[in-house]
Amino acid sequence: MFSNPFSPIFGGKPDFFFGRKDVLARFDLAMRDRGSEDRVLFLTGARGCGKTALLEQLSTRASRNGRMSIDLGPDDTIAQLIQAIIGHDETTTTVSPQASVSILGTGGSLSAGSVSKTIRYGRESLPALLVEACNQHKKGVLVTIDEVQKVSLDDVSAICNAFQLASRKGHNIMLAVAGLPYAHGRIIHHDGCTYLRRASHEELGLFTWDEASDAFADAFARVEGLSIRKEEADRLNEASYGHPYLMQLLGYYLVNHVNTIDEGGSHVVSTHDVSEVTPTAIRAYERRALKPLVDELSELELAYLQAMSACLSETRIATTRDIARLLGKEGHNLSRARSRLIDSGTIAAPARGQVMFCVPYLADYVTRPASPNSALEVARQRRV
Repeated sequence: MFSNPFSPIFGGKPDFFFGRKDVLARFDLAMRDRGSEDRVLFLTGARGCGKTALLEQLSTRASRNGRMSIDLGPDDTIAQLIQAIIGHDETTTTVSPQASVSILGTGGSLSAGSVSKTIRYGRESLPALLVEACNQHKKGVLVTIDEVQKVSLDDVSAICNAFQLASRKGHNIMLAVAGLPYAHGRIIHHDGCTYLRRASHEELGLFTWDEASDAFADAFARVEGLSIRKEEADRLNEASYGHPYLMQLLGYYLVNHVNTIDEGGSHVVSTHDVSEVTPTAIRAYERRALKPLVDELSELELAYLQAMSACLSETRIATTRDIARLLGKEGHNLSRARSRLIDSGTIAAPARGQVMFCVPYLADYVTRPASPNSALEVARQRRV
């Protein structure tokens, strides 16, 4: 049985992380260099490009460096941060006040009952709490926030204000946030989030051919007894388009496939092996990545993508003029749908009046008839 280094966990921590070497190297340097702009990172990219996995790598590196690493999600972010810093979000103090009185010149005292006072920590407490955390962790503090586009701007503003104070006090503090492409402009232009305007903005996309090739080579080198030739590795590279999640799926299904046909001590991946697993991996990618993406689209956004797919040239570029003509609409009536698709990282505008797909296999997927619900189809056939 060959060990499988691939783990296609969507939005989770893969067992084998690959790529983004430049970002990781800059982060490592920033931990040592307080003047580095990479001490504040803003990662953006479409779903499946590895934002969460990269945040986890940054957190792991920071912890190994001796830093306090605090990882936050988009729900109740301030409460999460306070809990991570002090372990609770409120304190209750009990006091027994003594009241001294004088009755007709005679001294005496009366004891009142115990009184409990509860202090709840919220946004207003965060700057002082973060500074105190920095005082206690001299090797530094890293805070990471995933899916920052879902965090309220009030919470992001409060975190920025706290970081601004900690930085002003000279503390060794770092911040890394990740979100969909539109989150960057929305947040940095908010009045209370000026701290993130200085962040180093890293737009994560598809891997280049060489980056993906190196990643596949590194992964298969970890599997004892399993080898892959350049021709087959290139086929995987081509099928993946350099999409990190799709790369994980292809590798995962390939190793599993080999384990079902060869339990020996060694195996060389064949062209047939790659051909067998590629459709399976792509179907899994469509179910897990493309279907949720399409389900979130408005009717007009989906129609735009379908028309865009029909208008693609040999260079995989479509013109906005051709799309509008095919939909029978004026261009200005489609601008909002187009902007939302660009903001989400689904498509891009390489030049004025042009658009292109950024998500592998989406152009074909949106033109395919919707698959019938299997449960409903059985019920229909049986005429329940």
